[in-house]
Amino acid sequence: MVRVYSIPGCGPCEIVKMMLRQKGVPFEVVDLSKDERARRIAAELVGSPTAGVVIEEEDGHLEAIRAVSPITFQRWYQGYLERQAVRVS
Repeated sequence: MVRVYSIPGCGPCEIVKMMLRQKGVPFEVVDLSKDERARRIAAELVGSPTAGVVIEEEDGHLEAIRAVSPITFQRWYQGYLERQAVRVS
């Protein structure tokens, strides 16, 4: 399961969640407006909650998707699949 760091009303976050659902990737949402630790992590990676979407994977791998689009999501997803394959082998 991955975690999507999000704030209420974040359009790019909603797009990422939709794409995760389409790919069948289980996820949970971490609300940055309620989680100080997550807010600090997002600030370190993207500067502000609206500058990108932060995804945390099971092993703690953190990645920010900036300028969310099908291309940038697919780039993250491809890396995610590769990391999953390494974890399984």
